[in-house]
Amino acid sequence: MKTKILLLLIILAFAACNNKYVDEGIEDDKLGFIDADVTSEDTEFKTRAEYMGGRPGESPTFERSFENAPPMIPHTTSGFFPIKIDRNICLSCHMPDKAKEVNAIPLPETHMSNIRTQMTFVNGIYQSADETVVAKKLDNLNNAYFNCSQCHAPQTEVKIDITNLFTPEFRDEFGITNSDLIKRIDEGI
Repeated sequence: MKTKILLLLIILAFAACNNKYVDEGIEDDKLGFIDADVTSEDTEFKTRAEYMGGRPGESPTFERSFENAPPMIPHTTSGFFPIKIDRNICLSCHMPDKAKEVNAIPLPETHMSNIRTQMTFVNGIYQSADETVVAKKLDNLNNAYFNCSQCHAPQTEVKIDITNLFTPEFRDEFGITNSDLIKRIDEGI
């Protein structure tokens, strides 16, 4: 019995090694559901979302999808991409010191804070240096937040054939249009 199992394993191993259909991988540009360059603003799609909003300050804004959700972008983003750490057009209006004069929504305190616990290496183990400090305020933008489009997307009305059963719940009315995440960051999930 053991000999038959060993022989079967050898045959299977040999067959696997000589399989002419061995997966050679998929090129990065072939991943996804569409065969198009999704990084280009010039790519033509069969169906394209019609983004709302013209110039900044001209369009109404959508309510947040859930409490402390990143808000949608209510204006055009044409020419904004790619966003890079040293080239971010969004910051020219949304930095707190500029937002008031151009009537833009300023970046929230979370973007100007470090919410990662500081760690120390003690006896080969990483430990929290100070668990009482949850958010350390910075004088400038935390570079972890430089890529705005990682969380924020332009507003659009999209019609899909999937029923959305999600109902957002807000602790207070303020949360529908604003974030209080920096005040609640130490609450956990």
